[in-house]
Formats: sequence, structure tokens, C-alpha cells
Amino acid sequence: MRRAVLLLLASTLAACGDSGSTVYQGSPPAEASAFGECAFCHQTQAQQVLPFAADLRCTTCHAQRLPGFVGRGHRALPAASLVPAFPASGHELGALRAMGSCAYCHAEKANSLNTGDLGLRCTDCHRERLSPEYGPHHQSLPAPSLVPNPPPDPHDLQDLSFWGKCALCHAEQATSLAQPFGGTAATACTTCHREVPGMPYGRGHASRPGAQRVPDPALEPHRPQAEASWGDCALCHNRAARSLEALLGPAGALSCATCHPLGSTSDFGPAHRLLPAADLVPDRQPDPHAPREGAAFGECALCHRSIASAVSPVHASLTCEVCHAATSPGYYGRGHRTFPPASLVPAFLGPAHELGKQGVFGSCAFCHSDKAEAMRNSGAAELGCLLCHEQELGPFGPQHRSLPDAGGVPSFVGVNHGDALLRPFGACAFCHRATTEHAVEFGHGNLEIECDLCHAAAEGTPYGPGHASITGCATCHGSERRTHQDPRAGSPSECAVCHDPHGSDNAFLLARFVRAPNGELVPLRFENVRGLADGSFASVSGPGSGLCEVCHSATRFFRNDGRGEPHFAFPCFTCHPHRLGFSVRP
Repeated sequence: MRRAVLLLLASTLAACGDSGSTVYQGSPPAEASAFGECAFCHQTQAQQVLPFAADLRCTTCHAQRLPGFVGRGHRALPAASLVPAFPASGHELGALRAMGSCAYCHAEKANSLNTGDLGLRCTDCHRERLSPEYGPHHQSLPAPSLVPNPPPDPHDLQDLSFWGKCALCHAEQATSLAQPFGGTAATACTTCHREVPGMPYGRGHASRPGAQRVPDPALEPHRPQAEASWGDCALCHNRAARSLEALLGPAGALSCATCHPLGSTSDFGPAHRLLPAADLVPDRQPDPHAPREGAAFGECALCHRSIASAVSPVHASLTCEVCHAATSPGYYGRGHRTFPPASLVPAFLGPAHELGKQGVFGSCAFCHSDKAEAMRNSGAAELGCLLCHEQELGPFGPQHRSLPDAGGVPSFVGVNHGDALLRPFGACAFCHRATTEHAVEFGHGNLEIECDLCHAAAEGTPYGPGHASITGCATCHGSERRTHQDPRAGSPSECAVCHDPHGSDNAFLLARFVRAPNGELVPLRFENVRGLADGSFASVSGPGSGLCEVCHSATRFFRNDGRGEPHFAFPCFTCHPHRLGFSVRP
């Protein structure tokens, strides 16, 4: 029966063209018009390929006739060299329809491109037809001018898929951006490069951004170097990012987002950020990302320029972290710091951090401003702090210093470092309080003199920097005066055997205690010059305690044992003048 039908069909088809036979008058089906005899047996496949009939014929892929293989005039299946990746659904492209006829032979590549919804067509890159070399209607490989840098697998973006179709031709740029910026919603190629239809670069290409959109591109626009740690901001604000990298190193506690909160995308461009408010950056730099003033203080100087500038002269010994030690994220902004407690900064200079006249005391004045001010008001600013506080001691805080010992400060003025009564004696009063207090109470005769009148500056002495030498009394009192049996005669301190140059309640600055020749320290009271009288040269009520008596042990008159022959009662210097060393007047 089947054989009869086939013979009938064959005779009918053969008779179609015979003279006198019935002729088919209607238009042939569209698929038959496009694909000829193939469409009679493969109508479904022909209908599926019909949208691409202008570019594709059955013979493009089924090239070789194989008579009798399946039927008369049949054709071979295409080899892999001609059709390397046929669609799994046969001649039905389905989702690959947008990629055109190319998808019939390069389904794998078409699927890779179509999965990312890239909006590309094969002819965007493969433009020229190369029929003799690759087959009918085949296309050339794109030139470097069109695809300067394709990915390793030209049609599969893999890790670069975030950058979209741009990565197909600019894989190198996409790879360099993938490390610091890939996978973030903030930045894509279209952030800077806007699509412009009909651009000379090809369909769907994008324009290069202008200076308004990218004011300061990276030296290699898609390859920021160390400054890449500052994120996608470095692509358009590279100079600012480089300045921050040089000043602060990689972004950490401080990032662009710390000061620039995310703003409206329509204000500056996609994912742009707002300028910081005054309460966040109270004192910004003229060049905010490259501070000239106070740059030694790093990120703090970006928002606190005047404070950092004020502290700059002492930056070698003082940093912001010394006082503002504990971080309080979110208190003022990420990575901000707390105010120091009173135990760390007992007497703060003030919020402006300006040393002013107390600058001579260096970084110490920031935490001990009361002491620095007291010293300045006491006329002792020349001392500074390091003269007495020499050693660094960790327990007090970074670079804190030791308390001076008694050898360096024998008679300290007090913990407040100041005493208005001692101001005339300036710096000397801080280590020689007992001496200066004595001088304030009794004075040097009737003169109001300061220490440097007698103690000239002598650098490098054993007493320490800035200490003073002892001036001989003869400088003021005349070289003709001589001492009386002084074992240190001729030295600068010869007069001090009997006199206290810093003041005494005895007349003529005579010391309150005199060391006798036998080495005994004897008290002395000298209130008048009447001669033989209490509190004078020889005592009436206390024989042996007068001025002359306390040292005489072998004289004929007025000995310290209270015995001796009677002598003149008038003042001793009548016959024994001081200028002759108390020898008898000739």
C-alpha cells in the first residue's frame, strides 16, 4: 500500500510539468520560495530558519549532495569545522534569535553573549563578509582598531561580566578595574561613558567623558595605582586620591565616604557624593585633600586645619593620638576620637590648641598650661621644661618626663611653678627658693637687685645649661678691701666667710652663722656698731659672742672664751678698718 502511495506521489509530481497536465496556480509557501525543494520534506526546519533567509540557505551548511543516502538529491550534515556549535534545539534559535543567523553555527558564543543581555549583534564586531574563506556570508575577525583588547575567550566575559559588553573589546581596562572596583553597584562603564548612537566607534558605543564628569582622571585612566584603595572615586578624582594616599596611606579608618555621604545621583552623576557639612568638617583645607597646614597630623588635619597648624611646631613630640587616644566610631564620624580626660590633660591650653606666648614651653604647655603660664608670669620662661625634666618616662604618657632630683633642683618653688613674690629673681627662684625667699625678706643692703647682677651667665658649667658663675664681691666693693685671716683669700667666695650676699637680718649682710677657726659653726647677732655692747663687736651680757669675739681664741682682748684684758669700748673698726683686713691702722 505504502509503495503505491509513493508511486502515485511520484507520478503526480512528475506530471506537474508535463504538457497538458494541470498546473498549480497559487504562490508557493514562503519557506518553499526561500529554501526550494528542502522545504517540501523539512517544512518545520524551513519555517524556523525563514526569518534569516536573506543571509542563510540550506546549502550554506548542507553543502555536499549525497545521492541515495536518504533520498534523491539529499545533502550531508555539516562537519564541525563548518558548524562548530549547533543550537541544541535544532533549527529553532529561541532565546538566541536576537543574535541572527550566526547563532546556527556559533550557538555557544551566541549563548554567552545573549546570557548577559549585552545588546550586541555579531556584525557589530564582525563586519566584513569573507565568503570564499569561511563560507557563504561569513564575517571577518574584527581588527584591533575595533576590538583593541578582547578577553581570553572573546565571547565569554566570566569574571568581567559586571562591566558588560565593554569588556568584550576592552578586557584589559575591565580587568584592571575588576580588582578594586568590580562588582560594586556604584561604578559601571556607563557612569563615565554615556552611550551615543551612531558614534564612530560602532553601534552602541559610548562617548569619552568630559572634564565636567571626570575632572582629574588617573594617569592611566582605568588603572589607578596605589591610590586605588580610595575606591572608585580615584577614577575621576585621581589627584585627590593620590594626595590622600601619600599623606595617609591606604584607605582605612578614613575613606571618601567618611566625609562625603552618598547623595542624589542626579546632582553630580551616577553614585556621586555630597560635599561634607560644616559640622562634619569644621575647618577644611583650601586644598581639602592635600593639606599644607598641619599635614604632619595626617587625617585629622583634613577637618581640623587650624588646630593642626597650631600644633605643627611641636609635631615631633606630640601627635593627636597622645591626647585623643580612644577611638569612638560613629561619635563624630568613622574613626573619630574622644576628648582626653583630666588625668591625661590636667590643664588644657584651650580648644584652639594655640600656644601663643607659651610656645617656649613646647608640647608640655598643651597639658600643663597653668604651669607654663605661671612660669611666664614669674619671669622664668627662659628655663623651658626640659632643663629640669630631662628623662622620658613612659608611665606618665608618651614622651612624658621625669621629676628633677634634689641635685638639679635643691629648693623647688612649688608644684604650681610660680610665685609672684619671687618674680624679681626670675628663673633662679625655681631651683633656689630658700635663697630667693631669704633675699626677698632681708635684701642686699638697701638695693633691689636681681640675681644676674652678681651671677653672670656661664654656659656649660657643672651646674647645668644656663647656670651662672659667681662674681667676686670686689667687683662692686673695690679691690682694695682685704679679708681677715681667710683661708680662701683671693677666691670669689672670700667675702662669704663672714657675709651672706643673699641677705641677712644682721647689719652689713653679716651671716647669721660664722664658722670659727676650729671648724665650729657659731651663731652671730650684729645689730649696731657701738663697740662694746650687746649685738655689736664685743658683747656685754654674753662675753665671747660678739662679732670679733666669736673667732678670737688667742688674742689679748675680747676672746671667744669670754676672758681677756679690758680694751677700748668704742667701735673696733676705728683702729682696725675693713679695708686693711682689720689690721691696726698705721
